[in-house]
Amino acid sequence: MKSSFAPALPALAAGWLALSLSAAPPLEKATSDYERVRVLVEAGALPRKALEEASRALEEAADRETLERTLYGAVAVEELSPAQSSAMIAAAERRLRRQEQELEKVRRLVQEGALPATALAPVEEELGRRRETLELARERARLFAELAEMARAEEAWAAGEDNAEPAKQAGAQVQESQLEAIRRSFEREFGRPLPVSARGETAVHRALGFDHRGRVDVALHPDQREGR
Repeated sequence: MKSSFAPALPALAAGWLALSLSAAPPLEKATSDYERVRVLVEAGALPRKALEEASRALEEAADRETLERTLYGAVAVEELSPAQSSAMIAAAERRLRRQEQELEKVRRLVQEGALPATALAPVEEELGRRRETLELARERARLFAELAEMARAEEAWAAGEDNAEPAKQAGAQVQESQLEAIRRSFEREFGRPLPVSARGETAVHRALGFDHRGRVDVALHPDQREGR
């Protein structure tokens, strides 16, 4: 009984692994899967290659979670931190590289006759999606960089106001009723919402050590009619 079960163990474990990886598990499950595969590999029930595949699945799940939090999540761009912005780009780049490697592998298998030519289409489609994701991440990072630059400029301007009269300093604070009046006036005049880019303290301002409480930034150029 023991000898008849043992040869079937690698096949069963390999089938379980394939099912697990195809399900694209979240990070917590991918971590658990990796540990299970590691135990099976150390016991000789799975080849070393299975651990490499589980490791790639774990890396994929970690990068996907990073993107879900920083690119697709509820975190507004002004609440991103510099570290999160960098991590977002790095995760998108790694996912693209992994898919490029997957495409090369599938192409070799197709050329060798191990896979049909139709196997290329879904891999190429996923590659296109990951390229789009990287572009979205880069665009979001560019917007974050612009907001950070605006915050630095505002900090420099505020530093120049340190010696201003108290009444002038108090004018930098915006009350909710004032903001609402400005919003209504802007929408009536220009037919679109006031483009508020930062309201109060954000991750950008905290990272710069700039007290932005009671302040509101709008994404308008002073040379534009709306800005004037």
